[in-house]
Amino acid sequence: MPKISAAKGIIINDSRGEKTIEVALLSGDIEGKASIPSGKSRGKMEAKTVPVERALENLDRFMRAASGRTFDSMREIDNFLIELDGTEDKRNLGANLTLAVSIAFSRLLSKEKGIPLHELLRNESAVAAPSFPRLFINIINGGLHVNASLNPLPFQEQLIIPKTSSPEGALKSAFSFIESLKGVLSPRGEGDRFGDEGGFVVSGLNPELGLELLDETRRIHDGEVDFGIDAASSSLWNGKDKVYEWRESRWNGDELLEVYKWISERYNLLSIEDPFDEEREEEWRKLMRWLGEKNSGLWVIGDDLTVTSAKKIREMAKVGAANGVIIKPNQRGTVSETIAAADLARQFGWKVIVSHRSGETDDDFIADLAYGIGADGLKAGSPLQQERLVKYKRLIQIEKSLKNESKLE
Repeated sequence: MPKISAAKGIIINDSRGEKTIEVALLSGDIEGKASIPSGKSRGKMEAKTVPVERALENLDRFMRAASGRTFDSMREIDNFLIELDGTEDKRNLGANLTLAVSIAFSRLLSKEKGIPLHELLRNESAVAAPSFPRLFINIINGGLHVNASLNPLPFQEQLIIPKTSSPEGALKSAFSFIESLKGVLSPRGEGDRFGDEGGFVVSGLNPELGLELLDETRRIHDGEVDFGIDAASSSLWNGKDKVYEWRESRWNGDELLEVYKWISERYNLLSIEDPFDEEREEEWRKLMRWLGEKNSGLWVIGDDLTVTSAKKIREMAKVGAANGVIIKPNQRGTVSETIAAADLARQFGWKVIVSHRSGETDDDFIADLAYGIGADGLKAGSPLQQERLVKYKRLIQIEKSLKNESKLE
């Protein structure tokens, strides 16, 4: 089993040009590497990051503590990191450092075992059966993911979800849809501005506008897609006045609920992520009760609500606040805790969507994670941005390798 002989850390830039860290762990001549993304809209209960310079100092601290030790599993090294940090939210070492070490070690361990990374991750799960996720592709960016001077739409993400479990087929469909959308946006004088996640920027106040444009595109697109939104409503919430607001627009909780009812039925949405503020539990429950009355298959997805926390997932499942969850490794800070959260969500019958962050790197770990744990979806942004495209391409690599293996059998 791997004994970490050396560690190297450097500072790199993410897709927004902001500083993040890349860590390489060595065991003899075997190397495992990881680089860590960061989010702009963050849940209050997410694990904490530390400045990149401090994170690299903490890498040295980790190496001093780990010197001479052999780690036999992901859980063993992750527990070591948790104990070394000594806090619930990773504020000492920083979740950016602990996750970098955890992911780098997972790659080291998979190489030493001679198995694909996704197989190692599957083995870490108590309930997973590997399968390809559907691709949740952010086509129109809004909210905090766009410079405010461009007057973006209030909802942070308007997504297309190709109706195929083949990553190669889904990506081909996405590129075709993007070309059709360009033709729809061009007469509006739009289609040449992009948000943090590589999606198009559309100006306006109407939260329905992005879906209107996607629906117009769907009618001319040669392929079948579903739609979803990430409202990121915690970023719209004005706690002082108890309203959701975006520039001149304001909605109370009941008014926003009516918006969701209308758009979910008109556009036959597959999913709504973070429809309400993370602390407005009763508003979430109202939406879920309406779904029950309508016998709707809509996925109500928690992100800021649940922050990849087994504790929060259990609490929200108990009160019936959602039926799906976003899984983001950097919200917890270790691979083992991330998989444990996904496992628990599955036990409650929830949908599981593995997700990137708005500030991304070219690390494709989440693709192996999504396939390995059999996630229902992978959300990685627009394929027009290289840091997003690599995640989709990694899924295609896995798909092709499995096809080749089946031919050899």
